Amino acid sequence: MATPSSFPRPPKSSPLPYSSPDAARNRTVSGSLNTLSPAQISQLKESFSLLDKDGDGILSPQDLASMLSSLGLDSSPSSINAYLSSAPSPFNLASYLTHSSQQLSLLAPMSDLLAAFEAFDENDNGCVDVEELRLALTSMGERMTDEEVDRAMKGFTKRRGLRGRDEFEYREFVGLLQGKGGDGEDTEK
Repeated sequence: MATPSSFPRPPKSSPLPYSSPDAARNRTVSGSLNTLSPAQISQLKESFSLLDKDGDGILSPQDLASMLSSLGLDSSPSSINAYLSSAPSPFNLASYLTHSSQQLSLLAPMSDLLAAFEAFDENDNGCVDVEELRLALTSMGERMTDEEVDRAMKGFTKRRGLRGRDEFEYREFVGLLQGKGGDGEDTEK
């Protein structure tokens, strides 16, 4: 019969029994999936299926080229290589979810994003004047082009007031980034 002292012991420098530095790194990477809400996971699964044009379960350079072309973006081989350089291979659903969760974790917290937009919200109604925001985004900090601003605001602007000025609905925008509805609630229950 084996005695407890005859069982192998893990090295003292190992964080968990029988783990390696690679295993610890993989746990950290896959742990980023835990930060996604069920709504975000559902949205990412749907986006993966839309991107996987040939339905083979792997996002290929051809799939990416098709998506970029349909969005009117550069689909040259160098552009595709730039997009795929940080992606795992093969780029299947599991690696897509992990990679996407890592990218989403780089976003500022929802409260920080809301606070930044609230600085421009004169009426505390969840909207900011499009032209005022455009001026700030194109002239301060990491400057955006007018085209980038238009693309970012698309679908989140409405004409309001007697003067008919355009306003950007930032609460809905931030909610979408965070996998929530405009009211801050999960989009799926």
